[in-house]
Amino acid sequence: MPTPTVSILIPNYNNGVQSSKDGATDLLGDLLASLHDTLADDPTPLEVLAFDDGSTDDSIDTLRTWAGKTWRGGQPFLTLLEDAHCGVLSVTANKLVRASRGDILVRLDGDIVVHTPHWAEKLCAVFERGPADLGVIGPKQLAPNGRVHAMGDFLLHPRGYHHVAEGMPANLVNKPVEVDHVMGCFYVCKRAVYDQLGGYDEDYLRGQTVDFGMRARLAGVRCWAVPQVSFTHRHTLRQNRATTADTDGGVDRSRQVFLDKWGFDRIAPDLDAVRQRYAGTPLLWNANVFGSEPGETELPPSAPPTTFDRSEWVRFNQDTAFQAWTQFKAGAVLQVLRQTGRPLTDPVAVLGCGSGIAVHLLALQGLSAIGVERDAGHIRMARQFAEQHQQRAGYPGQPPRFEQQTELRAVPLADGSAPLVCLYDRLEAHDNPPALLREAKRVAGPGGAVLAISKCVPLAHDQPMSPYHPYLPKQMASQVKAVTHWPTTVELLPDQPGQPMVVFATGAEPGRSAAADTPAGGLATAGA
Repeated sequence: MPTPTVSILIPNYNNGVQSSKDGATDLLGDLLASLHDTLADDPTPLEVLAFDDGSTDDSIDTLRTWAGKTWRGGQPFLTLLEDAHCGVLSVTANKLVRASRGDILVRLDGDIVVHTPHWAEKLCAVFERGPADLGVIGPKQLAPNGRVHAMGDFLLHPRGYHHVAEGMPANLVNKPVEVDHVMGCFYVCKRAVYDQLGGYDEDYLRGQTVDFGMRARLAGVRCWAVPQVSFTHRHTLRQNRATTADTDGGVDRSRQVFLDKWGFDRIAPDLDAVRQRYAGTPLLWNANVFGSEPGETELPPSAPPTTFDRSEWVRFNQDTAFQAWTQFKAGAVLQVLRQTGRPLTDPVAVLGCGSGIAVHLLALQGLSAIGVERDAGHIRMARQFAEQHQQRAGYPGQPPRFEQQTELRAVPLADGSAPLVCLYDRLEAHDNPPALLREAKRVAGPGGAVLAISKCVPLAHDQPMSPYHPYLPKQMASQVKAVTHWPTTVELLPDQPGQPMVVFATGAEPGRSAAADTPAGGLATAGA
């Protein structure tokens, strides 16, 4: 038997029919059948190894059955290793690598199905034709609905950890992408890279591939997501497994291990901290993110306006769509205050308030509203309008207050001074959203709340960075929750491009939380 070029490594724990949600889907059996179908005449010398980590369902019987099958002129279909349950995937993955012989390692989760014939040959060709420093690749990952789940991942990015091209039609994602990381459910790397890095860090219960990918990047190894091979990840069809790694505590432990090791959170990394700690290293390979000094991609300064005719105020009066959007954002604040039982007298801060229209609308409702803006011209205009309105008609409560933010990362408001902090169209226009969210939480104080409102924007194949980097709803919610560590809810009204996306996080007691008090669609009429 020829020495294998490719080693296909399958760690398994309870991926059988009995562990599927419908009790009828053979997750592991379907994977093995797809390997048999797509690789039956693939010319690449290969081996298949599976390691069962003490499964208690029928998946162990499936592996034993397939271990007795042959292909390629009598070659055993797979070699099966078995052991008592460990529950640490990185330990199992390292055992599989040590038992393998191939120069290219392909790790597959037991709940995927591969679609592309001759995929081993195609992946080998990517390495052969790619640059010498290409060491990690991942195919196009599809969701069970047939749309793209991930075409690789970015981690060191203003949106934080997110999947490239998520939700797009599969046929529109047809170009390779250089990324920070590819997911471990179909993870392809050169054995030389594995040996250089010393394998998977066994301190991780989950997320060991993210750590491996970051170590590879730090060592100057490049990572590509490639479209010529595709597979479906069917983890949503499997029941939750009774393992420590899959619990909230297990996930939190793995995140803490990563934070202690790398100095930044893997879900919502502070890019300032990353830039400072890893300056001059290959980890900062992405010039679209790290190619300029901090703050240069934030909203640029503008010439001080001399009249209201050159401001967004005229647009508010003339553009009905812009007017409705601005009124919605102000109305959502009132809805949040009412539905969470917060006093209407609580100060409300709007970070990045522009010329102050939304703050003015809040003050007209009797709220104690504070606007913060970096642009000095906008601040002058906001103050000028507020003074004129106060003289002409007056506000029912306090006139709005406006503060200029002169320090890039420091909001000029005291700790806990505004229990509700609003971010209108701000996170997607900021070069380091976790830094802004951290300031928002500080200003809100313990028991406070952060309200982020944006528009749902369709995300295409990830494009070069610009001052604007729109989120998918779950991406924004994930980042807000990761930074604030508060219960977080997200509402789409509805989930269509151009429609409002509302993310609310609060540190209030459960009886006043958004999750408890905000019904589905509860903000739909705000500002209407």
